[in-house]
Parts: sequence; C-alpha cells; structure tokens
Amino acid sequence: MTKLIVVCGVTGNQGRSVAETYLKEVGWRVRGITRDATKPASLALAAKGVEIVEGDLDDAESLKAALQGANIVFGNTVFPFMLALTSNPQLKPGQSVLEWAYELEVQQGKNLVEAVAKLDSLQLFIWSTLSATRKWSGGKFQNVYHFDSKAAVVDHRRDGTMVLRMPGELKYPIPHVLVHETGKYVKALAQASPGTHLLAYSEFLTWPDYVSLWGRMTGVPAVFESITMDDMDKLAPGGFGLEIGEMHAYSMEFGYWGNDPSVIYPEQLGLKGELTTIANYIKGEDWSELLGRPAMD
Repeated sequence: MTKLIVVCGVTGNQGRSVAETYLKEVGWRVRGITRDATKPASLALAAKGVEIVEGDLDDAESLKAALQGANIVFGNTVFPFMLALTSNPQLKPGQSVLEWAYELEVQQGKNLVEAVAKLDSLQLFIWSTLSATRKWSGGKFQNVYHFDSKAAVVDHRRDGTMVLRMPGELKYPIPHVLVHETGKYVKALAQASPGTHLLAYSEFLTWPDYVSLWGRMTGVPAVFESITMDDMDKLAPGGFGLEIGEMHAYSMEFGYWGNDPSVIYPEQLGLKGELTTIANYIKGEDWSELLGRPAMD
C-alpha cells in the first residue's frame, strides 16, 4: 500500500530536498504544502510528481486538508525577521521586532503540531529544529531568537497529556457554571426579590482539582501548570492573553464575585440538587474534537 509523506515549506531548501528524496522511494507519494501553488518553484515540483497543495502555517484551518492522510509529516519554519522589517507589525508596548518574529514563528510551529496531533494516519512527525540557547547556555545567551523559537515548538509536542496552564493562586476554589443551565438561574431569579445578586454556578473546584477530575473521567493524562503573567500574555496577541490571565488571577484571589457580600448562592434560591455536577458534565460532554479522537462511549 502506498504511503504518504507531507512536506511543509516544500519549495524551500529543506522541503525540496525531502520531497526529491521521497520521489525516488518506491511505495511513497509526496505532497508538498506551500502558500502559492502557482509560483514557478511549486510548478517545477509538481512537474516532477509532487502533489502541491496550498496551506499557511498562520492559518491552522488550512492545514487540516493539506495534512489529511499523512503517514509522515516533515515540518519546518523560517524565522520571519525580514517580514517583521517590511510589514510594519503592530508591536506590543516594549516589544522588539525580534520578539515579534519569535512569537510568530512559535505560533506557526504550534499550529502545525496541533494539526498533526489530530491525524489518525500519522506514524511519524519530524520537526526541523535548533537548540534552545537560553536553556543550554544557562541563560548566558538571551537573544538568539531564531534558535529558541524552533526549540519552543519541541516543548509543545503532544505526548498524550492534556495540560492546562494559567497564572494565579491555585488554592482558591472557582465557581464552575454550565451555560445550558442558565434558564434554571433565570427562573429562580424571576421568583426572587428584585435586586437579588446571584452567583450562578454548579460546583466549586480549584483548577488543579478540575484537571484531576477531568483526567479521571476521560482517561486522558492531565496536569495543571502554573505560569507567570508574562507567559500568559505571550499565549495570545493584542494583550488578550494578559486580559485572560488577570481574569484568572483575580478570580483565584478575590473570587469571580469579588467576595461581594450582597451575592447569594444557588442553594439559597432552592436550586440545590437541580444542577449538574462537574463530573456528570465531563462524562456527558463530547471531547473528541479537542482530543482528536472518537468520542467516549
């Protein structure tokens, strides 16, 4: 049976070499991913027998079809320093062009890793990387961004463990609410006195406890990792990561309701026993898309 290798950046030096090598291998088909299937380099490879498809590492959705059916995926990225110099990127306050390019390349690699992790056909993922300069130099070299960006993607590779990362004090229980039960809260409030402030939630759990419960219910190894606010800020552009990070930190320290003394709880409106437990929610939810595998029985 013919196998398929998918080569990212197939018109680049590394990608072209991989494609041309596997064109000579009996029993293999070669598919190459490029942003532009009409450029001369793409057409030249197509003439040699490479299946050329368009895909963009900045667009995670475009990678799904491009990777479909792959047995081997070869991934590589190019540090986008020249793009940073010529495209006038919107930098965060205090952010350098090199830091912007670092974040972009890391995200491109993560997009590829996430897409590859969902392939049922995959036998091998090969990532072209460089060493982690900050790690291996003990922090002596802090500015070799085009090395560290590729090394960061290695740390992101999935080993089957689900990881939840966020900042804040971890010892405080968080109110978890199921949106499909909103009607129950509204009905209860409609029967209460005007001006009632209700904290709508099904159950209080710390995030580490939630992750532990989720892992037990799904059978998937799961861990909670505490990160700094700076790390959270880097997870999403435009300050959104910082906004979400501060939300979690605030809720863990002061509560979602800020410990407002006027707030009452569901049991005070007769909702005790009517709300879904978090364990039953996890059991009844379809996690197949998140996990990249068939739904649980």
